[in-house]
Amino acid sequence: MSYDDLGLTHQLMDRAKNHLSRVSPYGYTPEKSAGIAYIVVFAVLALVHIGLGIRYKYWLVFVTLIPGTFLEVIGWAGRLWSAYNVLRVTPFLMQIASLIIGPAFYSAWAYTILGYCITQLGHAYSLLRPRMYLAVFVTADVISLVVQAIGGGQAAVAAQNGTDTDKATKIMLAGILFQLGTMAIFVALASDFIIRVVFRKPYSHLKRKYHNDPTPNGEPKSSEGNASPPPQALPDDMGGTVRTDEVKRGERLLAGVAFASAMIFVRGIYRSIELAQGWSGYLITHEPYFIYLDGLPMVLCLVAFAVAHPGWLLPRRRGWLRA
Repeated sequence: MSYDDLGLTHQLMDRAKNHLSRVSPYGYTPEKSAGIAYIVVFAVLALVHIGLGIRYKYWLVFVTLIPGTFLEVIGWAGRLWSAYNVLRVTPFLMQIASLIIGPAFYSAWAYTILGYCITQLGHAYSLLRPRMYLAVFVTADVISLVVQAIGGGQAAVAAQNGTDTDKATKIMLAGILFQLGTMAIFVALASDFIIRVVFRKPYSHLKRKYHNDPTPNGEPKSSEGNASPPPQALPDDMGGTVRTDEVKRGERLLAGVAFASAMIFVRGIYRSIELAQGWSGYLITHEPYFIYLDGLPMVLCLVAFAVAHPGWLLPRRRGWLRA
């Protein structure tokens, strides 16, 4: 056997070792138009949220929505790259990692907004205080991110080596299911809050508690009025018309949170089923499902967060310090 034959043999062996170099890892060739459209839309929405965050002094935007949207842009850029060279492994792995992790940052903003709603409409309607939502659910989001990152890293290594990705896929699925379960609990608590606000049914024990202690966080009011205000969603006890406009704005903010959370939940269900079917399953090998059940819900989520932004609907903030 000549040196040329040996070189060709080694090339073929290396090519066979990485199964992703022989066939499309997607099961199809991603559409260029979808990649371009989503990159542009997510980039524009990122600029919108940067502008809103700066104008209304919501620094949490820069550690929630902006990183999440950056990951969406990177993920769709990877898919666009694949549209030009579908056999390359790098863009495939890039879009897997980015688009799996990105929505977790949107969930964190939803938790924050619900906290604003509770402060605006009344602590007596909520089982948890605003800070507890951040502490509990953001911690759960971090856990899900770590699990998904571990699974994504192992899947990348396995894919590049041409070995079985089943174990890594199950780890990624576990991370998504954990995130989905966390979101389900959040949706249940948020729904309870929404129903009680709409029907003006505060928890009796919390109503008595905050009636006796008008500062829910147990902090005295400062001369600047920076402590949490008294419950404002007890209109029946306050004459019914004292804060009507503010209550309505708070309810619109709450409606935005509900819609955005529903979009995150829909996307989580789709991703869970997709990964459960495996890398050769029906959903993962048909791009329209990904375009409309992953990309579109995240776009609608960001639009809802922009339309129902606390900057539009809550009193103007004086500084950056308070979350």
